[in-house]
Amino acid sequence: MTAELVNLSAYGFDLSVAPLAGGGIARLDWQGKPILRPALPGAVAARDPLGLSSFPMTPYASRIVDGVFNWGDVSTHIPPNMAGGAHPLHGIGWRTPWSVISQDESSIEIALVHDGDANWPWAFESRQRFQLFEDSVEVRLSVTSRDPRPFPSSLGPHPYFLSEGAQIQFDAAQLWEISGEALPSHLARPPVVDRLTEGVAAISLDLDHCFEGWNGRARIKWADHGVEVGAAVLVGDTPCPCTRLQLYTPQGAGFFCLEPVTARGVSFTAPDPYELGVVELKDQSLAIITTLTPFWVG
Repeated sequence: MTAELVNLSAYGFDLSVAPLAGGGIARLDWQGKPILRPALPGAVAARDPLGLSSFPMTPYASRIVDGVFNWGDVSTHIPPNMAGGAHPLHGIGWRTPWSVISQDESSIEIALVHDGDANWPWAFESRQRFQLFEDSVEVRLSVTSRDPRPFPSSLGPHPYFLSEGAQIQFDAAQLWEISGEALPSHLARPPVVDRLTEGVAAISLDLDHCFEGWNGRARIKWADHGVEVGAAVLVGDTPCPCTRLQLYTPQGAGFFCLEPVTARGVSFTAPDPYELGVVELKDQSLAIITTLTPFWVG
């Protein structure tokens, strides 16, 4: 049976993965400093991904409005998967146990096999590989079709960072303004886009927006250390830039989420979902590779 926690320590990193709690991360420290928010007390035992340090969004990221869309000959009616939410969100991987398939001194790989059901009608396999390097941690999340029917997909990690004392900096072209339940409505370039280019205190923001035209790099700095977040995408064997970043900064929560994503949320029903980053899987894979590179400040 897969353990509740699988731990790695190498190159100054301490990583704990919780396969049974939706394949999430329960801890990522570097030289004794937290890179991600530590898991909340009891979250691993309760298998509560919302209390972890990070969880995977697969085979789709963000929301599907009312759980309803049509793709080819398939019509979905996916039920909500979070208490109080009207729409299913973040896929099914975060709510499903994963299995460890390999581990060595500096890496862990886990897998999820899904045969298709009401929560997602298509069959697929997702994998996550966590690799510790001398200067960074790489998390590779992939989804591979195991279904004869084409299906749409988008991916992303959902990491939590401590907001107290944090400065967020990244370059992007625009963001999607939102309405209602954080549903994207139209592109705009409000002043916060330019402010983030210079760096903004996390606790001063109140966002749940997808940024477009992201350059694939973000920096987070605390008082004495920081982390650079980078992301890239693979469609089959073809490398692609990751040009979208979701930033969620709930005020007073003590955390924020900075999430590289392969597609804008709420995109399966858009007039041109491919323009928004959706990939139609036909016996192939989609992957997002996120790199966390810590550094000292001062």
